[in-house]
Amino acid sequence: MDTKFIVAAIILLIVGLGIGYGIASVSVPTKVETVTATVGAQTVTKTITQTVVPGVEKLDERNVYTLSWDQIVNLAKKEGEVVWYGFGSTYERDFFTELCQMFEQETGIKCTYVHGSWFDTVQKIISEKEAGKETGDIDVVLAWSKPFAMAYEAEAVWDVNLAEVVPNAKGIPFVARYFHDMYPTNGRHLPILAWWVGFLYRKDMFKYPDDLPKSFDELLDWVKNHPGKFTYCDPNKGGSGHTFLIGLAEWFYGYDKFAFAKFSEERAKEIFDSKGKYDMDFWEYLNELEKYMYQPGNYPQGNKATIELFEAGEVYLIPMWISITMQEVESGRLDPNWVGMYIPEPTMPGPFDGVFIPFNAPHKAAALVFINWLLSNKVQALIPQRIGAYPAVTEAWNQVPDDVKNQPWWPINDPYNNLAKWRDFGPLWYRHADYMFWMMQTWVDEVARK
Repeated sequence: MDTKFIVAAIILLIVGLGIGYGIASVSVPTKVETVTATVGAQTVTKTITQTVVPGVEKLDERNVYTLSWDQIVNLAKKEGEVVWYGFGSTYERDFFTELCQMFEQETGIKCTYVHGSWFDTVQKIISEKEAGKETGDIDVVLAWSKPFAMAYEAEAVWDVNLAEVVPNAKGIPFVARYFHDMYPTNGRHLPILAWWVGFLYRKDMFKYPDDLPKSFDELLDWVKNHPGKFTYCDPNKGGSGHTFLIGLAEWFYGYDKFAFAKFSEERAKEIFDSKGKYDMDFWEYLNELEKYMYQPGNYPQGNKATIELFEAGEVYLIPMWISITMQEVESGRLDPNWVGMYIPEPTMPGPFDGVFIPFNAPHKAAALVFINWLLSNKVQALIPQRIGAYPAVTEAWNQVPDDVKNQPWWPINDPYNNLAKWRDFGPLWYRHADYMFWMMQTWVDEVARK
């Protein structure tokens, strides 16, 4: 073969390699690589500087999908800070503050927790969106379904599928990754815990299931037979009240009436005004139930007010959060020998509360790393121990100590006494955010004021 041709071919090959790697450098991190090219009998070795990753300064809605997780972690460390806004009781405040401290110690990324009102936080972000404020001061927001929906519909949520980007999100049940209280989140919200309401009863006085309403079907008769010993809180003042009522409605009309159904006020009226159990509509049933409840017509103003009646021995059966029950026992206000908890048949719905990233979060990479850390098995296993909620990542339940699982505030009945079995085989009902919110408002006129 002609020597000139060989040399020319080698030169073209090297130039081609150089151009190819040059093009790659637009989209990919810098490293040095030795390339050997052989044409005919001649071998040429050339050292080429290859740029494998661009110099990304910050994440956006496009490049977040192209970077590796290690690259996002490096960006997070460069940002060096994450600010988390949450809400809840003093238990949640102390726990979330401690989590921030742990995260900072483990990663070197400064973490600040701000405890406040979900409503104020969401309104602040929405106002910034309307004002065109491109850089805010909040990176992560803890929210339940309605405030998330408010922010999302106002386009104040970072438009990135967190369920796809955050590695530890794969441990969350599939539906919870993409819906919160049946509201479609499109992965823009990731649950970090699951609160649950059960029936709290006086274990020293009643035995489950013989002496208690094992199912919603038996509730009205039990309340009639134990007048004044059952109550639930005003659904607009406490989550145990509105969770109980939406669960009752899903039983009353059938879960399929609500399951991921599109909301309209016309359809809501059609459902709730129609005949369900006992040949009553929903409001007739609640008004009949009220006649035999504690101080008929007076509803405790919140979760705390409801459990205080239980602690005082005024009532024997109430729908109540597992978390609040735990906190009341640990504070010494509730006698643990009184505490029995179960989930009535067919089941009780519950919320998977979680986090989202605002559209103008200043530290988006750090926010992603922080959320991924919150979803690690180690952190998830702390949630039942510290605040009495279930982990969002089912597998983390295996790392919860047995002495915690055996505490009386966890449901005693199968399958609810085994989180993995419960989530795998159900029934796992969800609340419907829109129908629940409409029901809460309508309850005021149809029940409270009648």
